Amino acid sequence: MPKKDLKILEAAIKMEKDGRNFYLKSSRAAKNAVAKRLLVSLADEELKHIDRIKEIHEGLKEDRDWADFRKTISRTAKAKLRLVFRPLSSAEKRRLKTDPSNLEALKISMKKEKKSYDYYDRQSKDTGVRIAKTFYDRLKKEEEHHYELLEEAYSLLSDPASWFVAKEGRVMEAG
Repeated sequence: MPKKDLKILEAAIKMEKDGRNFYLKSSRAAKNAVAKRLLVSLADEELKHIDRIKEIHEGLKEDRDWADFRKTISRTAKAKLRLVFRPLSSAEKRRLKTDPSNLEALKISMKKEKKSYDYYDRQSKDTGVRIAKTFYDRLKKEEEHHYELLEEAYSLLSDPASWFVAKEGRVMEAG
């Protein structure tokens, strides 16, 4: 197996591990339940990416072919990551407050997801192996979904009243 593929996957594993570590650290520091839940959920998603990438990496090291990993490649993150902050109680909604540290963690997280997306996009365009392209495109799509969730969480936490008006059509009650 070409060493180039192994190096690409090793870099992807490192990038995903760095992201996971950041999400876990940020979740421990988060003062807001929404931010905490989203960051923990994203850390779990990064672990799924790491496992899939490692499985392919180890197989390629053993001279297996990309085609041997069709099931691994077709596995995608389940919809569990949908908006983890939707089922908030009325009391939680009233207590939502802007916390600059949460917002900063979300901004950094969005940059990390964008960097991952760009990395997988480059790999997808550069590979001549069709199934590898499919794998990178799936990872890219998942990173895009993560970014969108972070963007929505940022919108919610930076301006809860406007977010609830836009999403639920009503203004939050003062607490």
